[in-house]
Formats: sequence, structure tokens, C-alpha cells
Amino acid sequence: MYFQNFRFHAVFWPAFLMACNMEPPKGILCHSHWLMNHEKMSKSKGNVIDPFDRIQRYTTDGFRYFLLKQGVPSTDSNYSDDKVIIYLNSDLSNSLGNLLNRSVSKSINKSAQYPDFDYNVFVETASADDLRMVESLQQLSEQVGKHYEDFNFYKGIDCIMSQIRDTNRHFTTHQPWELAKDPKQERHLLNVLHVTLETLCVCGILLQPIIPTIAGNLLNRLSVDTQDLGLKEACSPGLVNSNNDKSGSTRPGRLLSNDNAILFE
Repeated sequence: MYFQNFRFHAVFWPAFLMACNMEPPKGILCHSHWLMNHEKMSKSKGNVIDPFDRIQRYTTDGFRYFLLKQGVPSTDSNYSDDKVIIYLNSDLSNSLGNLLNRSVSKSINKSAQYPDFDYNVFVETASADDLRMVESLQQLSEQVGKHYEDFNFYKGIDCIMSQIRDTNRHFTTHQPWELAKDPKQERHLLNVLHVTLETLCVCGILLQPIIPTIAGNLLNRLSVDTQDLGLKEACSPGLVNSNNDKSGSTRPGRLLSNDNAILFE
């Protein structure tokens, strides 16, 4: 509901419903304007956006992603085709898609498997940033779920993409392409792959309300069962465990799908 209609929907309409012995709405979401290049959209100015044209241009998921990332309920949001392209290339193609492609590469993940996790080896090879990254992943589901419940989808997206960027840095820093050349580094390599794939799985689950098709393709590539797609499964209880108890995660050991579909281009 646009804020200029607030009085009718928040005062008059509930009063009408109550007069008819009907239950009024439990909550009202009030949003602001969408601007076009920082100007109010107007047919006379010719700066109106055709959503069907943009869906054809950026795909349904791409357009959804931009609107939910850029749209802020409390302030006017600005639409720009240039910004759409920047967001989609930076977040969906370069960050999310690139991380998936690198972690399932046959030259690195030779068994095409979701490897298990060895906490003791991880601690030996992890930096302070690595430890913070894994701790952040443990909390991601709760944080994003709260933002979604509050209709602050842009905050949830920011949390997810921050996690993806941190994991990309982790992947690059540990250089699994070099680890794959040394049999003595196999356990280190498997840990890097596990953390990366676990992050992709968690983020894929959390991105389902935002980009359902892309998230579905991602989770399918990771061979995630359709019964494991809820917020509960977006937690990683077996990832950080000093006892190496893997009972909290059912994903390790699964073979990855051979579906090589590109997430976004």
C-alpha cells in the first residue's frame, strides 16, 4: 500500500470491517514511491517503466532481484537500468554464479561430491576471517528470516550477498586449485570445498523467495533434496563442531548433479 492511501486503509477500512463484525487486518505494509533516475515517474515525461519489457530483458528472477534489493519500504526507491545491470552482473553472475562454477569444477572437485568437514584441520588452516565467516554462516538463517518477516527483503539480500563475497574471498585465499595438486593437502582441500558448498546451499535456500528459479537451479546442482528446503535446513549445525560430529548435516557425501546449467547470464 502506498503511504498516501494510509488513512483509508489504516483507519476507515478497518472501521468498516469492524462495523460488519469482520476481523480487521492484523498488519499493514506501507511503501514509498519508485522514482526513475531520481525523478517521479510520469506519463507526460515519458519516464515510465514497462515491467513486462524489463522481465524480457533481465528475466523474471533478475527483475525480482533488483526490485527487492533496491526497494526500501521507508524511503523512495530509485530505478535505473544501469543499476539493474550492475547489480545482476556483480551479485548473481560474478559472485553467486562464479562461486558455484569454481567449487564444482572437475579440476578441483574431482569426485564431484559434497565432501565432509574436519573441524580440527579447519582450525589449523583457518584465519580469524575464516572463523568469523563460518560463525556468520551459522547465524545467517536467523538473521535473514527476521528481515523477511519484517518485509525488509533488501536487508536479507545484503546479508546473503555479504556471506557469498566472504566465501569467495575464502576460496581465493586458500587456492584450492593449488591444493588439488598436492595429495598431502587433500583434507585441507575438502574442507575448503565443504565450506563453499555449504555456504552455497544455505544461501540458495534463503534466496528461494527472492529468485526462485535461480535458487532452484543452484540447489538442484548441489543435489539438495526437495524436503531440505526450509529455514531449518538453512542452518549448518554440523559445520562448526569440535567433536567432528556430522549428525547435524545430511549433505556431506552426496554426489553433485551433473546439470551444468548456467545460473545467470
